[in-house]
Amino acid sequence: MRRSAPGPAALGRPGPFTLPSGTSVRFVLLIAAMGIVSALLVNGTSAVLLSSVRWEELQEYHECNARATEEAARERGSATDIRIPTELDLGDCEDPRAGASRLVTAGVSVGLLLALLGAYAGLPRYRTRRRGYRPLTGMPELSAYLAGLLGESGVRERVGFLVEPLNPAVHALAFGRLGRRRVALSGGLLTLYSLDRAAFRSIVLHELAHIRNRDLDIAFLTLILWRASMPTLGALTVVAVPASLVVGGALRGSVLGFAVQVPLLTALVVLLKNAVLRSRELYADARVTEWEGSADGLRRLFGAAPAREGAKTGRGLLSVHPPLAERARALTDRRVLYGVGFWDMSAVGAAGAFLHDMVSLGPIGGGSQAGPVTELAATVLSGFLVVGAAGTVLWQAVTHAPGSLTPARLRRAGLGLGLGLGVFRLLSSSMAFSLVSVGGKGASLAFPYLALTSLCGWALVRWLVLVAEAWGPVLARNRRPRRVLWTVLAVGAAGVLPMADFLLTLPTMILYAAAFIAPSLPGALVFVGGTGFLASHRIASLVVPVLLTAMVVPLVGQYVSWRPGARHTFTGFGPPGPPPGVLVRLGVPVAPAAALSALLVVWTGAPAPVLMAGGVLIAGQVAAAFWAGGGYAPLPLARGALAAFGAGLLGTVAFGVLVRLVGCLATGTDPCVPLPGAVHLRLALTMAAVGTLPAWTVHALAVRSRRARTRRRA
Repeated sequence: MRRSAPGPAALGRPGPFTLPSGTSVRFVLLIAAMGIVSALLVNGTSAVLLSSVRWEELQEYHECNARATEEAARERGSATDIRIPTELDLGDCEDPRAGASRLVTAGVSVGLLLALLGAYAGLPRYRTRRRGYRPLTGMPELSAYLAGLLGESGVRERVGFLVEPLNPAVHALAFGRLGRRRVALSGGLLTLYSLDRAAFRSIVLHELAHIRNRDLDIAFLTLILWRASMPTLGALTVVAVPASLVVGGALRGSVLGFAVQVPLLTALVVLLKNAVLRSRELYADARVTEWEGSADGLRRLFGAAPAREGAKTGRGLLSVHPPLAERARALTDRRVLYGVGFWDMSAVGAAGAFLHDMVSLGPIGGGSQAGPVTELAATVLSGFLVVGAAGTVLWQAVTHAPGSLTPARLRRAGLGLGLGLGVFRLLSSSMAFSLVSVGGKGASLAFPYLALTSLCGWALVRWLVLVAEAWGPVLARNRRPRRVLWTVLAVGAAGVLPMADFLLTLPTMILYAAAFIAPSLPGALVFVGGTGFLASHRIASLVVPVLLTAMVVPLVGQYVSWRPGARHTFTGFGPPGPPPGVLVRLGVPVAPAAALSALLVVWTGAPAPVLMAGGVLIAGQVAAAFWAGGGYAPLPLARGALAAFGAGLLGTVAFGVLVRLVGCLATGTDPCVPLPGAVHLRLALTMAAVGTLPAWTVHALAVRSRRARTRRRA
């Protein structure tokens, strides 16, 4: 039996399995959500039930915690640095759960893991006995045909074929654990072998595609986790929601947070489970199309599916199998397979927010053993999860379905990512406890915070798409594209971690500011003022890393993709021209001119000389952005921003050196040390970041106006 002609992947177009599939990304999010559920079970079992913690002790601890938190926050009300009260500020409050035995916690964790592994190993045998599957014997022609299909598919695992002779439906099912894969064929499918060989072939290849895609374990573990967690989550919801209305005192905050978190986790697990099961079917169809070189067999098998099938969004989110109309569209329209929607990105943001909240609360989940280590771990894990998942999904769309990411689709995706992160962060257990602890003040901060997270989500989505387009040629010609993807996303995630930490901790900081520092001001005003105050004091550690990452990562990708022999891509309009030289792209020629101009402004005795000198330096950054970002070479805004940052940094350093040098020469100070110190370098970084933002804005408006004029002329 000969294989069909090679599919699109063999003709030079990127295949659908070049990058990690959407099924894998959704499964990672599901694992993160289930990890949070497991942590809830482990914490509750080991720290309360098995450690004999009395309810009175727990309530006394929360009351002491609330009093100490309020006192510590009031004492810091006049401080310039708004900091959240930490464990050191809680005085003599001792969490009774802190004495829980580590052996008990480890035992519960090991027990859950063993139960999961036992179910994974035993369920295939249970399914075989329960369904009455029998080995395929006495049909040598069919066995030889199946062996030929197995060879064509390239599946290297050992696969056994079983039959279900009493089932008249046309059906096949791939299942089994690692090393013992099985494909069950129904009695109706065996009859179809004699009547319609092409349809039989497509059905069997679809099941073999599940094995080749390695999604059997994903589906099996998804169902196991679902069946194991739903009864527990349901019981916890039934208990926690009424308890939050009955329990009083400071303990109400923790119970309320738990009551809010559990239903949200339940909804997240349900949606992710359904998304995983739907996605694997679409990718199995894509694998069959790649094997066959054509989608005619599957399209004929699906028949004339109704066009309106699957049109209801709610029904689609709750279904575990994609409708036939969607599967038929996915055969020819890759936008279906690599779609980036609002709900997918919302799940990414929600998983990141939940993960941050759970890890930041410490090893026992109550916050009493939290500290800088848990905060850092929470930020790193949640940041890498959000950037990795969102970046992989967007990179798939850019690589496999170019042109599918329209501005409207990107806006919806960014809005979903930002709202998922913001809403689930505000509804986390720690935020619910904080709201109750400060008497419910600061709840009006929710809307401006969600607006900020939505804006940041949109910006992150746009930037990830820009990075994917810049690194696309590198990915296409690299033998290990996944390594390129993971490396670039890891560098990008590391660069935006300061911003992720700022966004995730901002609600608590502003909440305490609204409750204890400015209780009489409107919540929105406190949010805007507090956010600006905190950001202005963290420019060197917050804004600078994000700016450099946003500029350098796509520019490096464009540079690497432009090596000799590589195909060039241009994003501008008009004839592409080479960008200016390296020194111009770094803003070096503008820096000394701006520094000398600022020094002349100071010498002439202009009013407010410091502000005037800063304005001259910023004007130099604008000039550097226009000089480096001119022409029609790709990524003009990134090139202009990098030049503006370099001009601001070098110009501020040069200005400081000139001022010191002139002062030394005028006063005759000996020795004269005009070299900048650490404080001067920090000031230069701050000035460079502050000036880059208006320079980039002015340059972006100019580029947009130029492109609009070019379109009108065309």
